[in-house]
Amino acid sequence: MGASKQTKRTSCVAAEFVSPADIRRRHGVHRDIVGGGAFGWRPGQGTDDTDPPVVGLTTREALRRLRRDGDSATSGLTSEHSCGNGSLMRALPTALVRSDPARRRAESTRISAVAHAHPRCIDRCVAYNEIAAALLEGHSPVQAIDAARQLDLDPDTTCAIPSRRRGALEYADKMADAAAELARLRSAA
Repeated sequence: MGASKQTKRTSCVAAEFVSPADIRRRHGVHRDIVGGGAFGWRPGQGTDDTDPPVVGLTTREALRRLRRDGDSATSGLTSEHSCGNGSLMRALPTALVRSDPARRRAESTRISAVAHAHPRCIDRCVAYNEIAAALLEGHSPVQAIDAARQLDLDPDTTCAIPSRRRGALEYADKMADAAAELARLRSAA
């Protein structure tokens, strides 16, 4: 998710909410790692998602605190300015391997709290993983979104989850593609 492709027509096109068919129609089929993007990456060069030395300011500060204090439960930042999406990518594997909802939610919470301990970040990791888990269990995208909306979460988080009135059905096709990829990843794990 969040990957970008360098093309001749555009400088950088975010592909995370575009269906594979739309990507093929707009940009053709990419069989080689092309590099480029907004930061001019070399083909195959690590990005901020894969290169450990490149981390955001919040994660950098949390890691500094973790080294100093040795406590992952208190290393995460809790200010409004520390709300980032880094914990989403770190927490997603929990949805792939934990079928017990209570354990999955507890681990999602702990993983987010290492760097992004603001309650909104934690709740969004929990919701994100519950949606992913529901998709892996074979629920439709709309059912997965509805299940996440039923969780006891921060009101801002609940409002951020699409509802039937606010576009959940529009996300269904995009999430179906994501569900297929999640299922593939789970079977490979």
